[in-house]
Amino acid sequence: MKRLVLLLFLLSNLALMAQPGKVYKSLSEVKNPEDVYILKLNYKRLRTVPRQVFAFTNLRVLDLGKNFIDSIPAEITKLTNLEELDLARNHIRVVPEVIGNITSLKVLNLSRNPILELPDSFSNLVNLEKLIIWQTGVIDFPPSFVALNYSLKLIDMRVCPMSWDNQQAIEELLPTPQKKWDHVCNCK
Repeated sequence: MKRLVLLLFLLSNLALMAQPGKVYKSLSEVKNPEDVYILKLNYKRLRTVPRQVFAFTNLRVLDLGKNFIDSIPAEITKLTNLEELDLARNHIRVVPEVIGNITSLKVLNLSRNPILELPDSFSNLVNLEKLIIWQTGVIDFPPSFVALNYSLKLIDMRVCPMSWDNQQAIEELLPTPQKKWDHVCNCK
């Protein structure tokens, strides 16, 4: 009887056995792509996003920060469960429109990339709570960003070359989220 109870317990908790809290720090550690929920490939000197990543259908957290990645591939949209994406300190210049298709995103970190603008498709990121774009060249948002006014809790735009007018325009477009930015400069 005890064995039957134990067997039933194990079967009912099969999903928990995938270790959703385990942090994978190397692709070679992965035995089953469906078991990967958290993947941290920061400081790996990557030049592109590894194609294997797109097979991790249960991926919730992807950290690709502090690499040499210069573009975000369209296949990123295969990660439909992705909640946190960290691409900080790379060489990304353009954020593609497809990023707006990852509607499960809650945290997006694009800081310290040479990005100058964000696409209109961000307005589709209805679950986005934190947008971290400090030390980028982003100084304004498309009008469509008004759709994020209540989902966004924090926008971090420190060390962006913003003028007082830029800050006021963002404040009018998105009055609800907390904003972190530096004192205005005499930037033009």
